[in-house]
Amino acid sequence: MLQLKARGVALKRLKAFESVLLSLFVYALIAITSPALPAVSGKGEVNDRLATSYSPYLRSHARDLVRWYPWGKQAISKARELNRPIMMSFGYTACHWCHVMQEKHFNDLQIAEFINDNFIPVLVDRERRPALDETYMLVTELMTQRGGWPNTVFITPDLKPIYGTAYIEPDPFVQVLAAVTQEWSANRQAIDAESDRIADILRGFLMRKEDARALTPETLATATNALTEQFDAIAGGIGEAPKFFRPTVLMFLLQQYERSGDKAALEAVERTLQSVLSGGIHDHIEGGFHRYAIDPGWRVPHFEKMLYDQAQMAEAFTLAYRLTGRAEYAATARKTLDYVLADLTSTEGGFYSARDADSEGKEGTYYVWTPDQLEVVLGAEDASYAIDTFGMIADGEFAGMVILNTDSVRGQTVPRLNIILEKLAKSRKSREKPIRDDKVVVSWNGLTIASLSAASIAYKEPRYSTAATKAGDFIWTKMRFDGGFLKRSYFDGTASVDGELDDYAQLARGFIFLFDATSEERWLDRALELASKMSDAFIDEDEGDFFATRQAAGFVRSKPRSDVDLPSGNGAALDVLARLAKRSADPQLKRKAESAVVALSGLAVESPASGASILTAADRLLRGETGPVQYAGNGVLRATAAASDDNKRLAVEVSIAAGWHINAAKPLEDHLIPTRLGLAANGKPVAARISYPAPKVKKLAFNKEPMALLENRLEIVAKVVEPLPAGAEAMLEVQVCSDELCLLPETLKLRVSWPQPAL
Repeated sequence: MLQLKARGVALKRLKAFESVLLSLFVYALIAITSPALPAVSGKGEVNDRLATSYSPYLRSHARDLVRWYPWGKQAISKARELNRPIMMSFGYTACHWCHVMQEKHFNDLQIAEFINDNFIPVLVDRERRPALDETYMLVTELMTQRGGWPNTVFITPDLKPIYGTAYIEPDPFVQVLAAVTQEWSANRQAIDAESDRIADILRGFLMRKEDARALTPETLATATNALTEQFDAIAGGIGEAPKFFRPTVLMFLLQQYERSGDKAALEAVERTLQSVLSGGIHDHIEGGFHRYAIDPGWRVPHFEKMLYDQAQMAEAFTLAYRLTGRAEYAATARKTLDYVLADLTSTEGGFYSARDADSEGKEGTYYVWTPDQLEVVLGAEDASYAIDTFGMIADGEFAGMVILNTDSVRGQTVPRLNIILEKLAKSRKSREKPIRDDKVVVSWNGLTIASLSAASIAYKEPRYSTAATKAGDFIWTKMRFDGGFLKRSYFDGTASVDGELDDYAQLARGFIFLFDATSEERWLDRALELASKMSDAFIDEDEGDFFATRQAAGFVRSKPRSDVDLPSGNGAALDVLARLAKRSADPQLKRKAESAVVALSGLAVESPASGASILTAADRLLRGETGPVQYAGNGVLRATAAASDDNKRLAVEVSIAAGWHINAAKPLEDHLIPTRLGLAANGKPVAARISYPAPKVKKLAFNKEPMALLENRLEIVAKVVEPLPAGAEAMLEVQVCSDELCLLPETLKLRVSWPQPAL
């Protein structure tokens, strides 16, 4: 199973470049043949350039026969000094095929010697340098029409691309090495001209623009329909196989259902969530999700566990629970977050990056079972029942083996199966666990902080916000330098590598969620500071959107505008600006958000699968927020809605900043805007008995007559006869005023926060 890449940007959009890229030079690289070198494997002396790196991935290659350089000035200078091409290999710690290539290619004596003699080999941890990885991944995708890791890209000393390839076996890899070397020595002028041409094409694609599109309800409905039509009608998810979660698409569709009641959007998401929670991609013992499935039914996964998948899927399940009230969604979200807290959390509070797919030299060994292993643990009778329930894999790498799933008993409570899973869990503890990538990445921690905070609100579980708080404080104190700018990665006690756009945006977003969960002003203050640094470092003042890095990454300073495994940096940045505009009186936040929408809307509407995070954030900016916690008056008023255990009582808690007020439900003068609460479900009003707090009667400077006011903290209660259904909504109409002025009236639509389900 190759380490594949879930690219939201359709390759058909790049077809216009094919005739240029498939030049005689590229054909020459592919067509040249040379005899396979005999394999003489071995391990080299310790390479200090990697052994002292603060990347666990680079450290794991410190004894390779290929004498790697880390990415940086030393490698580039050496390439220019020796007039050699650079061979860059992009990978990451939990990458199975990176391990394979390390063993079969980079520790083959003759292959390694050829690389060392003819190239400057550079090893890149893609998780520490995502913008660089994204730029050069595009080289491989354009030249080969496929992408994945490990990704090998050959570039000139001035960093322009020559050729790129995802994993290939040693013999064709040797042919590529020989072709690049021969062309470099025999046709250098042609290589330079071609690399310039390819760089210009890629630069144009990375910096392309589309005319702004008006994001009307109709436009968003069209995007929603286009996405739901792509979902598998049986198992959910987009496309056939390999299948990735595409959480940004799931979140967009859930928001559109919440906004408009689009049942097709909810059905597409639920079909996906039901399939992944029962499938083999879900770890039914420890919790959490593997990275992607190689089959349409989510049964056979690639077994690595990435922090960002846990965070995003837990947030998606929590939102789905809030909209549907289905207890299994809450249980799945909580089990996923509990896995993170148990296995991917450092003693300092930061969250680790991943668990590898491999152990004992093979992928999946920790997770899969042979029939004989099942019989040893369970006995013959229960082993037979387990095999009948789970099924055996018919073909492929895991043929004849069992991957745990609950597809055949989906939605059922089966005590016998629960006992079997408990026995297997106990047995699995004795197995060699895959290695863990112990680096802390800021952006992924921001995603996790947000997910934990959302869960804290939805499940009334303070330990989640406590964990989020500890992580937030850790990053704030250990990963900020030089006047408040972030480092991206923390490993072995040291923070390193400059933070990129998504680090600032995702951490700020996490702090906003944490502010919503705790009401602690420091988190809002920190989010505002990060947003300011984000604008200082990354904004394109002319266009209004954001660059990925503070300087060029490779031959271009690109703009991340396409969702892949993660929300794009621009999608995350827009989300931050949209949320802060509702929580802060700073008018610049809304202006920047509106400028970003203008710059980004055309691309997002053209390709909603890759622009889902942008569409979600823009919708929030333009049509207001959704959810159980909302703000009015530029953050002056905070309101939350929560249902009682029997769903017959809804309480809306309102907190108003000092010096501000709202009018009572029955103002003393007809021209004043009253505070009103109403309920609705499925688009229809719900009859309820509403109880408002007693007002305070005061005389203010701008009004001659006394006024009936509500101030500080208060609660408005609605009681109903029948239990409120899933998706019930509280509509709070308010006008926020100070002693001197009144802001425009606002209506907050608060989705009910359901009581914690019995698990």
